[in-house]
Amino acid sequence: MNNPYKHSNPPIMLPSFVCYADILGYSHLSKEAIKSGNGLEFLRRVRHALSNAYERVREHSKLFGDDSFYTVKVFTDNIVVGYPLRRPELGYGESELDNILSIFSEFQVGLSMEGFFLRGGIAFGEHYMDDDIVFGDALLQAVEQDKSGGPPCISLSPSAIEIVRSQLDFYDKTRWLPQYEDLLEDADGTIFLNYLGEAFSVFPDGGIFFDLIKAHQLNIIKGLTDYRGNPGVRAKFEWAARYHNFVCQEFAERHPIPSNPDADELYAATCVEAQRLLDYKIEIESLAATPCRMKLTPIKK
Repeated sequence: MNNPYKHSNPPIMLPSFVCYADILGYSHLSKEAIKSGNGLEFLRRVRHALSNAYERVREHSKLFGDDSFYTVKVFTDNIVVGYPLRRPELGYGESELDNILSIFSEFQVGLSMEGFFLRGGIAFGEHYMDDDIVFGDALLQAVEQDKSGGPPCISLSPSAIEIVRSQLDFYDKTRWLPQYEDLLEDADGTIFLNYLGEAFSVFPDGGIFFDLIKAHQLNIIKGLTDYRGNPGVRAKFEWAARYHNFVCQEFAERHPIPSNPDADELYAATCVEAQRLLDYKIEIESLAATPCRMKLTPIKK
């Protein structure tokens, strides 16, 4: 992959979206596997999951016919992606943000289906990357967002939220924003990546990827069970369960079975399929608030 940050000599920092992410509890999982004598099995499992996920990230740019849009740096379970704005004066980075959200949706989905959940941050600012150096204020913001100790999600830093709010000024309504389906808002106002939306990426013509929904459900249930004696970690899986349930519930509600007998049969069939999502909700007793759609207000320019 070519590096867009090395197109000038001497190197300069470029206005960029930067995402930093790592696997939730990776050190603990590694220690437990080694302690129990399952280190080699865990190594093979995590290597398979990460190799596939990293390859999808590297291959993503080829969808756009150019392999120099962004730069990737990985170390075990840590990944940094720097995505510079090609024309900062136009669109407030709308296409670049859309692409980096797509990259990490695929990345999160691939790992969650293997039982690994990510936490990370997306920030906007000055950034530089090469084979040896990753530097800039956007990286520091993204790392700080990741180290907040929050739930297993990739959330937007204040700098990235400001960009989204600036983009909102172009649209009459929030739901018309291109990233509307890609982002959700938590009860505390945190904006985070809705990676489970990948399950509906070809809906209605291609149906719903129920294998993704099922794997996500089972791995969260496993986490809830494995950490029932560890309230701090279990709370993170409870959050994941609430997120999972919200996605299933809301999508089913958005596609009710038509009551009109003259309704299009194909459309009605897709709505019946959407109702199956309710069978994949996770039973969990919790009084905590669930995520919702974004309620950001635009920044007027």
